[in-house]
Amino acid sequence: MTQGPLSAAPAPDAAVFPFGKQRNRATLRGGIPAVLLAIALPIAGVVRGYGVGAWIFTVLWFLALGAAGAWMIRVGWVDRHAYLAFDATGVWWLHDRKARVNGVIPWASLDAAGLIRCAQRPEPQGQARKTDPKQKGTESRPGPRLMSLELFPTGGVDADEPVLAPLIARDQDPSRPAHLPEQRYRIGVPVFATRHYGSAVVAAARSHAGDRWFGEHERPAGHLRVQDLIS
Repeated sequence: MTQGPLSAAPAPDAAVFPFGKQRNRATLRGGIPAVLLAIALPIAGVVRGYGVGAWIFTVLWFLALGAAGAWMIRVGWVDRHAYLAFDATGVWWLHDRKARVNGVIPWASLDAAGLIRCAQRPEPQGQARKTDPKQKGTESRPGPRLMSLELFPTGGVDADEPVLAPLIARDQDPSRPAHLPEQRYRIGVPVFATRHYGSAVVAAARSHAGDRWFGEHERPAGHLRVQDLIS
C-alpha cells in the first residue's frame, strides 16, 4: 500500500467514479433552493410590513429552512473530492479529504478480490415486502442496498498501517470461499455511488482484478453497516 498527495493518483486511463462531485451537485440542487426560500419570507415581511406574530413565524421559518439548506450544502461540499477508482496498479480512494491524500491497495499485494451485497437493514419478521407503489408505510421496506469490495492481502492484513487499519473487516464471514483467509480489507462503496455507478463499479473492479476476482456474493441484510462505507 502506498499513499501520497494527489500527484500520486490513478492512471489517466483509470476507471474513476467521482461520487463526491455527483453527490455535491445533488445536495446543491436541494440546498440552494432551501436557502433561497428561507430568505424569501423575511424579504416579503419587510416589503409587506408583517405584524409581530407573522415575524415570529418568519424567524422560525428562516432558522429552520436556512439551517437545513446550509447543512445540505456543507455535507456535499466537504466530500466533493471523494472518489473510487481502478487501474492497473490497484484500487484507489480519497483517504484524507482535508489533506487530499489518496490511498491505494495494489492488486499485486492481493491473493483475491471480490464483492458482496446486502440490504442495509432486515425486514421485520412476518411482514412481506410491499410491491404496490400505492401502499404507504415504511415498516416493511428494506433499506438501501449496500455493496463492498472484499480484498484479501497476501500474508494477512497490516493493522499497523494507518491508512489500511480502518479498512480491516472485523466481522466473520463463514460464507466466503473456503480457500480464502478470514482477514481482509473492506472498501464499502457509498450508497450514492452504488445507486449511480453500481454495475459500472462492479465491471471495473472485475476487469482490473483479473484472475484474483472470486465473484459477487449476497449476504444477509445488516451484514454491512454504514460505518463500513468509505464516505
